[in-house]
Amino acid sequence: MSVSHTSIYAALWLPRFQLQAALRAWPDTPRVPLAVLDSDLTQSPAEAEKKGHVLHANPQAERAGITAGMTPSQALARCHGLILRHRHPEEEMRAHADLLRCASHWTPHYESTAPGLCVMEVSRVRNMRGRLEASGANMRQWLVQCGLQAQVGFAGNLDMACLAARAAKDVLVLQEHEGCERTLLHQLPLAVLQPSANVTEVLQLWGIRTLAELIKLPRADITARLGMEGATLWDMAAGGRERLLRLVRPEVAYREVMELEHPVESLEPLLFLLRRMLDSICGRLAEVWLVASEERLTLRFENDEVHERSIQLAEPSRHAGLLLRVLHTHLDGLTTASPIRVVILELTASAPDARQSQLFQRGLRNPNRFAETLAQLEALLGAGNVGRPVLLPSRRPGAFALKNQVEALAVTSGVLSKDDTPSPEEGIAHGLPLRWRRPPCQIRVQMHEGRPAAMNIPEGWLEIVQANPCSLLSGDWWDCHAWQREIWEVAASDGALYQIAREKQGWMLDGMFG
Repeated sequence: MSVSHTSIYAALWLPRFQLQAALRAWPDTPRVPLAVLDSDLTQSPAEAEKKGHVLHANPQAERAGITAGMTPSQALARCHGLILRHRHPEEEMRAHADLLRCASHWTPHYESTAPGLCVMEVSRVRNMRGRLEASGANMRQWLVQCGLQAQVGFAGNLDMACLAARAAKDVLVLQEHEGCERTLLHQLPLAVLQPSANVTEVLQLWGIRTLAELIKLPRADITARLGMEGATLWDMAAGGRERLLRLVRPEVAYREVMELEHPVESLEPLLFLLRRMLDSICGRLAEVWLVASEERLTLRFENDEVHERSIQLAEPSRHAGLLLRVLHTHLDGLTTASPIRVVILELTASAPDARQSQLFQRGLRNPNRFAETLAQLEALLGAGNVGRPVLLPSRRPGAFALKNQVEALAVTSGVLSKDDTPSPEEGIAHGLPLRWRRPPCQIRVQMHEGRPAAMNIPEGWLEIVQANPCSLLSGDWWDCHAWQREIWEVAASDGALYQIAREKQGWMLDGMFG
């Protein structure tokens, strides 16, 4: 047989998909009545008994009267020797992956339509038009070797190919003209179209059970009563819709792995290897016009220790020399206890940033060089000690956190936005500024009549000649980080103005005014 359409679609369908996947997970299951419940292994037996029902049954169980929709109790009462199995999600994923792998052997133009269903566009496959049935048999044989039983349907329309696969015994090639094949399709139940629960209930109340009964109804009336879903179901039953394939494109991993015959003990040979890996990955990025936004480096040592580090780039790039300098800065401060035996480098691909800066926006001339300088400072001062201070939503004086400056640059592409620039009103100082001590210094204070009279600071004892009334602050009383402070502004005998505070652990010197 041949199909006169210019386009030819092939659908691969795994009937009783969940049952086939479960049988692959338990290959030693004897040829006895067996059914799969619509519940997974994470549910308890009580939950499976309460919520689960029979999803699929093998031929032996069907001969014993087991049908889909039964509860476990009903199924066991009908067949005492019945074996019940839960769905196996991991094996279902593997079975569907095998189905897609089979499609990829024939053509790169295929879609993952539904679990256990895959559609291919095979018009441009060499020598396919004259031997569709033989090609379908070869597809089935390929899946049999994976432990899967498939049905194959060919048609000139994507949706009709899916229906042909469901109606096929093994392989069904659907002719364009009306004939026995289309009559066979029209006898399929409505469930093959996968309508929603509400539409299914309405159609059952109308007495509609098959595709033939559905297309006997006027399309306009179906649309008026069931909306767009009803119109779509009618079109699929009558001859299929014209739509494009949602092509599966496997993710490309921009990753290099190098297992070393001779372990590396110093930085120079490691940098040489990293440069070779970067040249290879950046070449692949250039072929598809992408850039790298993040580097992930993994080092495995001879003592089985692993070092992993993700480095966010301030500005996406595919310049191998620049990416190597970023890695060099990180590795300069790294010390290892044993030689390196495996090096793994992966780049996260992203589209180049094509945004144009505004006329009055300020930008960094070289964001990546700035990020490299920050990394050098962090290696010198310690992790987490370099960044941009951001005030926390707290009334506690001096409460702030350090924000990663490199991540901020990656979002704004090195442009300082208007929100980052303080307004003139924010820059106006009221009164004397307080020069905070970081961290605050613990001191001793002598009290007289409820007021500080003297204090012992690192420079020695000072008499307090004047003290303003204290102010009380507290917060976070609802959790274990509750705090309260009694703040005093005092004038000491040395002529300076200080701010001191009493907390739970004692008196603290916050800083000096002026």
